Amino acid sequence: MPLVKTENLSARAFAPANLSLVFETYPAEPPHGRGSLGIGITLDEGVIATVRRTGPDHPAGIFVAGKEWEFPTVKFVLAALEATPVHVELEAAFPFGCGFGMSGASALSVALAANELLQLGRTRTELGMIAHEAEVAAATGLGDVGGQFNGGIMIKTVKYEPLHVEQLPIRVEHLHVRIFGPIHTAEVINSEKKLKRINAAGHSVLRIIRGYRQEVTLDLLIQNSLLFAIKSELLTSPECIQTVADVRALGGRAAMIMLGEAIVATVPFPGSRQVRVSHEGAKLLS
Repeated sequence: MPLVKTENLSARAFAPANLSLVFETYPAEPPHGRGSLGIGITLDEGVIATVRRTGPDHPAGIFVAGKEWEFPTVKFVLAALEATPVHVELEAAFPFGCGFGMSGASALSVALAANELLQLGRTRTELGMIAHEAEVAAATGLGDVGGQFNGGIMIKTVKYEPLHVEQLPIRVEHLHVRIFGPIHTAEVINSEKKLKRINAAGHSVLRIIRGYRQEVTLDLLIQNSLLFAIKSELLTSPECIQTVADVRALGGRAAMIMLGEAIVATVPFPGSRQVRVSHEGAKLLS
């Protein structure tokens, strides 16, 4: 009796959180070619996407923590894949809008899972580019997907190649973070005045970090990331400013996570959460 091929009913994928520490944007035509250069660190927590075929218990839509969302970034991904209606469930380890790249991780994990479930045949690189374009189109980010696609402690220095990164020679297992609140990304990346200041600061600090070549350390990276936060005038939150001072008093280094009112530090500090650095990019889950 011949075997009957059963149709998969769901697929799951994971994309890591990305801590963006320094960035410089670049324009392009068409707009989906926009992107950013910068420094990022991925974590072993992020977003798990489960994409299911629709049914009585799984209506078409995008659900975050059980609640249906209008999520333009993920909708763009599904439209670009020309996917049939599906049920998307997202589990995010960190709040959206606080600098952990949850929108980019959602886009990338959904792209991987939908492609697997529906057997669309897109390459991993194609899926990464669709996720990046989705972030740009929805103004939820310009560079997180490149970090999440690769994983690690990275620097991006090549314009118009959003998935290209270089790994920095820093080996660290844990960092410490605290979230105070969100920053609306679109208000920053769509502001010509703010971007002019940010890009000048980002260009300057990236040049400093590149100058260290293979001798860059975690302390130097965080120190210069703080310099970027100050020079770009993005570090304005009283809680974040005080936390940086508190970490320094404890003998550590701290910087602001872009774009959120959040802090990453090299040592534990009051109210902080320990996180583990991941050197793996987004992947399918069994």
